[in-house]
Amino acid sequence: MRGPSVSLTTDLWTSSTMEPYITVTTHYITDTWKLKARVLCTSIMPERHTAVNIADRLSEIIKERGIVVFCTVHDNASNMNLAMELCEMFPKDLGCTGHTLQLAIKTGLVLRDVAKAIVAARRFVGHFRHSALATCALKKWQEQPGIRAYKLQTDCTVRWKFIFVMLQRLFEERIAVQSVLADETVTKPAVQKSLAMRASQWELLEQLIPVLQPLDKATEIMCGELHVGLSFIFPVIFNMISTTLHVEASDLTAVRAFKNTVRQQLETRESDDLTESISTVARMLDPRFKHLNFIPESKRDSAQSHLNSLLQDEGEPLAEKGEDVHSEDTVDNEGEPVTGKKA
Repeated sequence: MRGPSVSLTTDLWTSSTMEPYITVTTHYITDTWKLKARVLCTSIMPERHTAVNIADRLSEIIKERGIVVFCTVHDNASNMNLAMELCEMFPKDLGCTGHTLQLAIKTGLVLRDVAKAIVAARRFVGHFRHSALATCALKKWQEQPGIRAYKLQTDCTVRWKFIFVMLQRLFEERIAVQSVLADETVTKPAVQKSLAMRASQWELLEQLIPVLQPLDKATEIMCGELHVGLSFIFPVIFNMISTTLHVEASDLTAVRAFKNTVRQQLETRESDDLTESISTVARMLDPRFKHLNFIPESKRDSAQSHLNSLLQDEGEPLAEKGEDVHSEDTVDNEGEPVTGKKA
């Protein structure tokens, strides 16, 4: 390991046999500047998952292994947030951005019109999953030229990604499924009436899916273990807020509400001190984002001054006002940091 400390990620989870566990993973950079992750501990945690119990268990794990923790990343549950405040061995902590995205997007998906469209889509897909006659008819339709042949996907309430996949698959197969639904030799009139989705709901899916797609990709990236650094997080969030979640004049009312809700959730949940937060320091030390073009100009000088004060505390020479603390030679052609150069 490089340096005197490591960063941690921790999570509480339940096995398929309903046994509660806690997992702690260490993250560190090697002497060759490679990001590594190792599971430090996975152990059963039968006691109640209160903040005090979590803090005690984490402290015990760290003491047993004799390591120094720089920062801990955890989910955004209230008991975990309080546990970080109680645990003196964790001077810095951050909520998981992947979990933050999950919570923000879920808030948008429960909006009335969006939720109604999801329920209608779920009912539609459920019919084909439980009717062998409808499934066989759908397969015959999919054999025709020009018809995409995708298997309909059910969703899952735990992760919103499965809702996105369900909506995407259903919309791609809309011609085939609507044709099967309209065939009275396959679908009874009463079932047709109960399952029919309104034209406005199909239009909503058409506009909503392109919004969900980049959000899904961002969530996947943020949950990566060996390719996501702290400096990367805010630029991705900023990009989503300014592009994916930007309201367009052609947006339906429900899509506008979804974008505004998710954007407000991200702005609230990801709000931090843009001057002195460790995430801002990380961005200034990353050659890709060192100019901080995505934060207000008034805060850039303050952030630079804060970084200079940190360098001074560590006995390093101060950067002159307006001088970058980086050299463009800090990374090689493959984007890997190079040792022995100004950083």
